[in-house]
Amino acid sequence: MLRAVFPQLNAWLNALPDPRLQEMCLYTAAHLWWQIIGTFLSRKGSRNGFDEQRQSGEGAWNLGLLCGQTADDPRFESGPTVTCSDNAAYHASRIDPEAVAQIPVLMFRDLLERRFFDSARIFERFYLVVVDGSVKEKCRQGFTDGGKSCTNGARYRYVLQLSVVGPEATLFPLMHEEMDMHNPETDKEDCEVKSFVRLSRRLKKQFPKLSICVVADSLYCCQPIVAICRLFDWKYILTLKEGRQPTTWDETIRLLPLNRTNRLRCLLGQDGQEGQQDFRWVENVMLGEHQTNVILQGEITTQPSATLYAYITNFSDLTPKRVAVVVNSGGRERHLIEDTFNTQKNNGIGLEHVFCANATASKNYYTMMQVAQVLWILTCRGALHRLYDWARRATEQGLAQALWEGLRSCRLPLNLPPLGQIRFSSA
Repeated sequence: MLRAVFPQLNAWLNALPDPRLQEMCLYTAAHLWWQIIGTFLSRKGSRNGFDEQRQSGEGAWNLGLLCGQTADDPRFESGPTVTCSDNAAYHASRIDPEAVAQIPVLMFRDLLERRFFDSARIFERFYLVVVDGSVKEKCRQGFTDGGKSCTNGARYRYVLQLSVVGPEATLFPLMHEEMDMHNPETDKEDCEVKSFVRLSRRLKKQFPKLSICVVADSLYCCQPIVAICRLFDWKYILTLKEGRQPTTWDETIRLLPLNRTNRLRCLLGQDGQEGQQDFRWVENVMLGEHQTNVILQGEITTQPSATLYAYITNFSDLTPKRVAVVVNSGGRERHLIEDTFNTQKNNGIGLEHVFCANATASKNYYTMMQVAQVLWILTCRGALHRLYDWARRATEQGLAQALWEGLRSCRLPLNLPPLGQIRFSSA
């Protein structure tokens, strides 16, 4: 599957206009793709983890084949070899991060043209875009630039990630924005809201006609975010908390008794044996200078436990059926990005690990991590889980280890059929 995916990956790279990335496609790209496969896809978690076995078995031959650099390349003297991570970090430090960040955008465009995300759209029109911030790296001594200071004196590099919900509850990284900027005039550091303002402009420029619905946590439940969505004609589903917008919350509670017909009860499981969901909603509630709609969802499960969820949205004509879709297929999908961050931090991928102190290389390593995430979803979720029972029983770390051991054990065939349709369901 990987052998079939990577020629398309190289084609995405060749579509980049930057001549330095054209050079990467010829030679230095292999250094970065080796890191994508050997560090992120195989979940080594660090550059040292990749260096330990990069030359073992048939790994060098296979990695070169995947990266478009075969064994007969004249730059190899006696046989294919995989460069060390220090050399790869050097190449990562000399390439413009903004140009490299176009790679996941090109991947998304290609999948979009294949109508890959159609089944994941809400109301068969709007693409769900989930936004959240995370610590990218824990800075250590020797960092020359980048990073934000914390109260305890530690410094961290933060990133704001924007991802698109795909079929079968998958999440595809699309764009990200660094959050380590500092304004010396005001002596204020960057924040998620300011970063989202910059990121939203980039997203609108790249996809001016795409129907987008922004899904985010309560930090984004504020006037600047609502104003941006209104300006760009985007929909939004944002988590509401009482302390974040007390005026909006109080008005919602006051108006609920006046909207008694705006209610819905859904039973979960067969004959309601797994619990129930109750929805209440109020339209045209004030959020600063803007009007919005508020949806409350109470959920009781068989644990037993009771949970209250609250959202604001600019979806109009809120019928009971539409309300259930907005919450269950929209607002509740925000957990996907938190699950992705957790996987990247704790399952061998290496988020928060310092791959290189150089700020430019650090940005490119994060982009490579997201490219690897897309390739992993297409390979693991789009093929292995659908075709093989053993893959569905294995953990993702187990599959990653099997992938690496397979690359070391035997050579890949030179001639494989072209990549066909990628599907997440056997139906």
